[in-house]
Amino acid sequence: MAKIQYTTPEGTTGEVELTAERMSLGRADDNMIVIAHDSVSSHHGEVAIEGDSWVLTDLGSTNGTKIGGERIERVELGHGGTFTLGHVDCVFIGDFEEAPAYSAPTRTVSSSGYGATPLDRSHRSGFGTKAKPKSNGYAPLIGLGVLALLVCAYAVFSFSQMTA
Repeated sequence: MAKIQYTTPEGTTGEVELTAERMSLGRADDNMIVIAHDSVSSHHGEVAIEGDSWVLTDLGSTNGTKIGGERIERVELGHGGTFTLGHVDCVFIGDFEEAPAYSAPTRTVSSSGYGATPLDRSHRSGFGTKAKPKSNGYAPLIGLGVLALLVCAYAVFSFSQMTA
């Protein structure tokens, strides 16, 4: 039976057997695999069997899922493969020990953005701050429009003063 072994930064260890074809994992109690650590998102990811392989998918977690320090969104797991959920180190133990660690992984790497920023736990409270939404780039255009309206208003005022 395939399983995931994990170790938190504080040294707490655990092992979870993969008993269903699709299992959610995260910090919240409603997940099939619960890893109770602050760096793991409430609904961090999902482990599913696809064909003959187990696949780990990140569900947009705050601190991300990483392999070798690179943030991934999806990866095919093989026996002995290591990955990190937030700051929790994990090892996948497959059904067959002779399987390669990773066989042609399909993964999407994201090395920038909010999730790539290291977690500073000293300032954290609750669920943390939300990511700042990206600017749409219209601020200079809006400023120019406001300036044009002010110039028009001044021109109308000046013209009315000249005719009076």
